[in-house]
Amino acid sequence: MRKLKLFSVALVLVMMASSVFGCYFIQAQPMSKVKGTYKLTTYTYTREYEKRGDYKPRSYNYVTDEDCLYEDYLVVTGAGLGYYVHKAVNTAPYIKEVTLAYEYNQEDSSKIDYVVYNDAISLNSTSGVHRLGVMKGVLNYSKQAFDYTQLFTHKQMRSEELTVRWEKVSDAIDLSFVESKLGSVKKYDYEAYGVRGIYELENIINTQDNTYQESPYQYYLCVVDTAVGVETAKIYYALKETPNDQIVETHALFNLSGDWASVQIGDTVWEIDGTWQNYYVLEKDGLRYQVVQRSYAIEDEQLQSIITERMPITETN
Repeated sequence: MRKLKLFSVALVLVMMASSVFGCYFIQAQPMSKVKGTYKLTTYTYTREYEKRGDYKPRSYNYVTDEDCLYEDYLVVTGAGLGYYVHKAVNTAPYIKEVTLAYEYNQEDSSKIDYVVYNDAISLNSTSGVHRLGVMKGVLNYSKQAFDYTQLFTHKQMRSEELTVRWEKVSDAIDLSFVESKLGSVKKYDYEAYGVRGIYELENIINTQDNTYQESPYQYYLCVVDTAVGVETAKIYYALKETPNDQIVETHALFNLSGDWASVQIGDTVWEIDGTWQNYYVLEKDGLRYQVVQRSYAIEDEQLQSIITERMPITETN
């Protein structure tokens, strides 16, 4: 009987909230216990795939796999803004501001069931890895794989599988613990993180008749790093007549509007499109230039990958 009572108490304290979108282990905690710095200790992922023979896609363990080696931290401040710190192999660590929201227990409003975080890219996501179940010293989310048959193709499929676990490593609600581990790390304000990336010249339009003009460039890319204190942007381009001759220019970068809606790179001022808000435009000498964000990543590996895709195909005998 005693064991049964203990088991019942455990079920009350630790309940599993599940759905087709994922599941959580919940042990509601007061804000004083939730606040602090958490380290990512588990992040495994296997994508959805068709079950055929012995085939199975790679299962990633982003924390331990040698080509990943994530060392991530989430600073839960108890307020509306916190910090996400990312460090990976061959990638310079960085800090980004994130928004924080707290979902309180329906039976005990003094305790928290979930912590929700978002950056300027995920915005207001309230599911998946952005919504974390609260336990004592732990934040968690998991999505179990299941088998199913596609409706029209009748293929036998297995859904994606994902597990994320954060463990509390400090009561610090600032960056002091992170900096003691990683040293000085570049930081992105909330809006600035959404703007950083690799931009590509997509269209050149004649403003008189709205006709599209042929671009003289084989590729034209601008790497914009919006970290605090960074004041330069790099442009990489090659002309179609000489596609193998890359030109690199470094220009001063200024955030003219405070919210990155207007930026100056060198002597040119780019404005965010007023209608769609998803690309920058520049009007000069009767032409309207449009650049779009091709990648949020700014590492050289990503840059080179885009350049390779834009190079002309060479025939081999």
